[in-house]
Amino acid sequence: MLTNSQKKYLFAIYILGQDGKPVKSTSVADFLGVSKASTVKMTQRLIDEKYIIKEPYREIRLTPQGIKAANELFTPSVILQNFLQNKVGVSEENAREDSITIASQVSREALEKLVQYSLAISAN
Repeated sequence: MLTNSQKKYLFAIYILGQDGKPVKSTSVADFLGVSKASTVKMTQRLIDEKYIIKEPYREIRLTPQGIKAANELFTPSVILQNFLQNKVGVSEENAREDSITIASQVSREALEKLVQYSLAISAN
């Protein structure tokens, strides 16, 4: 099971790698606002757990398992970002960052309930 920190890193790799873009460790560190050393350490954990593939001095790629796990975070995050931005009035940048934090920090149950609530409110 992924830790909250692993979820954030996996999510960042997923976002940065959209459209087939290569993902570098420095890009992940910049995206998350963490040190390169922290990114290297977490990258190794994600490699060990088979969520990503990274050869020395190469880009990071998600495995099928990594894609599935990241996608489970991405969809709720987009829904929450839209809710925060359009219904709550949070700025676009903060809504994006906050939705990533929420999706990676709360329990699956809480995330599902928040998404359901967001969709219900947004429908009105």
